Amino acid sequence: MVADIFEITGTTLSGAFLVEEVIAEGGFGVVYRAEHIAFRAKVALKCLKIPGMLSEKVQAAFVENFREEAETLFHLSAQIPEVVRPLHADVVVLPCGRLMPYLAMEWVDGTPLDAILNERENSKQPPLSLSEAVAMLTPVAQALERSHRFEVPGGATLSIAHCDLKPENILIPDHGAVRAKLLDFGIARVRELSQSAAGKVTDSETLRSFTPAYGAPEQWDPKSYGATGAWTDVWAMAITLVECITGRPPIEGSLRAMLSSTLDPNRRPTPRTAGAVVSDAIEEVFARALAIDPKGRYADVPTFWGDLTRAIAAGDAQRAVGTPPPKHLTLSAPDLDLTPGPRSVDDSGPGATAPRVVVAAAPRSVAPATHEPASAEVAMRFEMEDERPAATAAVARPMTNAAPAARPLAQRPAAPKVVSSKGRSWLATAGVFLALALALVALDVVMRQPGGPLAVAGIRVRWIGALAAGIGIVMALASFASSADD
Repeated sequence: MVADIFEITGTTLSGAFLVEEVIAEGGFGVVYRAEHIAFRAKVALKCLKIPGMLSEKVQAAFVENFREEAETLFHLSAQIPEVVRPLHADVVVLPCGRLMPYLAMEWVDGTPLDAILNERENSKQPPLSLSEAVAMLTPVAQALERSHRFEVPGGATLSIAHCDLKPENILIPDHGAVRAKLLDFGIARVRELSQSAAGKVTDSETLRSFTPAYGAPEQWDPKSYGATGAWTDVWAMAITLVECITGRPPIEGSLRAMLSSTLDPNRRPTPRTAGAVVSDAIEEVFARALAIDPKGRYADVPTFWGDLTRAIAAGDAQRAVGTPPPKHLTLSAPDLDLTPGPRSVDDSGPGATAPRVVVAAAPRSVAPATHEPASAEVAMRFEMEDERPAATAAVARPMTNAAPAARPLAQRPAAPKVVSSKGRSWLATAGVFLALALALVALDVVMRQPGGPLAVAGIRVRWIGALAAGIGIVMALASFASSADD
């Protein structure tokens, strides 16, 4: 159970908020759940920790700067829905005399990203994939893009960096229709003010103006690496993504160890360094996002996010091309062994479907174990389900010294019927006799004599035609019989 260090549970702040219970505690604040008495609605109270010993002048400056930060947060949330909206800001003096600034913010039913990652680890679930993490954090990237080019009332454009981005400050709502929310926008600047007001710098995380595990080099050593800015949020987004896909922060340990990891040029906190398996393109994107010198880092989140999504898409496409054919593919040559090997498939174009492979190749045989296999090309014809033009591809095949096995006769295709040359000769002669018969019959009809039918030596021409026709029919039958024998 989180301790109520301010001892305000059960009290009413500013006459409007009835404090119910402690929700969480961080290095710089405590979050309470409260009820807005007038609205009868839940709100979140972010109560800030500040040094106890401050002069009245410093306290007045602190309160004014805190209110300015709250005003900026209000305008940010009005234009950027992913930023949690503040409802009220105030500074109260506790009965013990301690100064406590607080923000009353909208209540969002959800879970911080760090709790989600811890729950996955505790329940033995694998970490998020990079695609899942990018999809989950895209609303956060879009919110940062807008805050880095934020138009304030009056028309001026400011670059407002979060400077304390981490899984703890990313709230994932319970309802899918609500986008991820960003917490603690502007609080980092309040921390810096608190640190300056204390008049000293210590190793206490309470006074540190950033979370060391997610802090960029310029936050550790501004004299060497310059001021913070949009590039600082690029660093934190990259570190957060690495944690999402590995399940653990890539930078851990004591303050000295974390500083060393952050500034070590030979060991960047990229996915591969943390144990994740990613493509070269993705690793290069993270290496640039986590460059020590801000000049070599992505200058803004949109550029980083664009390169990362393109690298992920390219990796997905490459894996899709290299995937073996689906199991439902059917082969017309069942004795062909499709061993894994390099393939080149023409499967471009929108609406392409998985190919149905029809293979025409010599039957395989097993190579002796003592011989080094060579390679031969087997032509494959891919007939696509969408009836696109057939394409050809080559598949590397092992060659052997054994003779190919003979295909069973039952599997041999039947040879087409072919008429022999002898049959063709008889059929031609039959045609001649039939043509002669028709000519004689026609002559008998046309050349009839007045005294009777046309005759030669007492034999009618029509009878001669009938004889020729009979001979032709007999020869035609002989021709067909000869073809059947062949």
